[in-house]
Amino acid sequence: MRRDGERLRYVFDAGVHDVSGLGPRGPVTNLLRRLEIGDRLEWRRMGHEYVLPGFRLKVPGTGEELVRALQARFPAEREAIAAFFAEMEGIYRDLYAGVERTGGVPCPPRMPGEMLAYPCTHPYAFRWMNIPYPAMLERFFQDASLKRFLILLTGYLSDRPEALTAAQMAPLFGYYFDGGCYPVGGSQDLADALAEVIEAHGGRVLLRAPVERILIEEDRAAGVVLAGGQVHRAGAVISNADLLKTFLELVGQEHLPPGFVRRIEDLEFSTSAFAVFLGVDFVPDLEPVTLVYSEDGRGLGIMTPSRVDPGLAPPGHAAITLLTLVPRVEATTWDRRAFDYARRKREFGDVLIALAERVLPGLPGHIVFREEASPATFARYARTTGGAIYGPAAGHQWRPPAKSPVERLYLAGAGVFPGAGIEAVVISGTLVADAVYPPI
Repeated sequence: MRRDGERLRYVFDAGVHDVSGLGPRGPVTNLLRRLEIGDRLEWRRMGHEYVLPGFRLKVPGTGEELVRALQARFPAEREAIAAFFAEMEGIYRDLYAGVERTGGVPCPPRMPGEMLAYPCTHPYAFRWMNIPYPAMLERFFQDASLKRFLILLTGYLSDRPEALTAAQMAPLFGYYFDGGCYPVGGSQDLADALAEVIEAHGGRVLLRAPVERILIEEDRAAGVVLAGGQVHRAGAVISNADLLKTFLELVGQEHLPPGFVRRIEDLEFSTSAFAVFLGVDFVPDLEPVTLVYSEDGRGLGIMTPSRVDPGLAPPGHAAITLLTLVPRVEATTWDRRAFDYARRKREFGDVLIALAERVLPGLPGHIVFREEASPATFARYARTTGGAIYGPAAGHQWRPPAKSPVERLYLAGAGVFPGAGIEAVVISGTLVADAVYPPI
């Protein structure tokens, strides 16, 4: 964009702001190592800050320092804080134990012997695998403010904390134990690096090439048909698209078992989101990932990756994304064709800017560029049901396995194990790649 004849460039991410799985045994680290592109990307550590009514905390750089900071803030819970973080780190380390035997990614036991041994080999993960995360907090803590703080990370997975188990939450605590990072240049650099590997090995990456249907011949996936009729044949098809669209639109019910169709139709999908992208003419004195909560419970993420990668904004400027979750029922009310859509989107954005102004005084007067994304925007560009940003809602509901009922059709992405997030979809993609082409 231009202002007063000066060309200004801001780089934003729609959803990727902090990447986990980059520790020595992390799935993202393993993927980059296996593809021999570990040196292709530069990662920078993202700091975290939390602002709650009556409570503000900049998260220290290590789990041990965080424990000490919380103990200083909540001295009556000193022993419980140490015990909770020890238990959570035990779950976290258990989940990543033995990744060398599973292609470098954590996954549930698959062989009978592994299942029988699991309680002994993974005692922390086994103990908490089915315990709701809020119930775990209740077992350890009395202080409501402390429990409210420790529930904040659930927003990375769901707007319903009660649906998440302690074991599902453990990988998110990896941000405290091993840190989270952001790729210099933005998440597009990670996508570009992966695309370069594909093309270097004879593959092609097609952009603006919507798939109209998955070609099914003799009850097996045989390729894809693009909108416009172009056919690309393949020995296997991998879909990381929305599950409803994959099976009910691209495959078609006629190629699927009736019981499987019913399970797909019964899936409950996750929350959506609303985002405001701001280019501003100052550098905020906030951690790159800052979560703000108002008295009425509304949560707002203020993501400023240009704090760690100044190249994402002009000198002395910043690229900021304001992000809040929108419950599924409310998300369905957003319609781009509605006569008041533009006004409603602008007014919702004003609400988020006003909330951000509590920690960024005078913010409106510094805005150089502004654009909003509603749940309808996420539905349009990500082509997800109701603009869902996490695929199927987290919890105990059924998810399809990576191998679909259609021979040679595989699934990856947020719709299958282990769920949403960069690290999670790397795990799903690694498992599917090894299923299609088993490692030698």
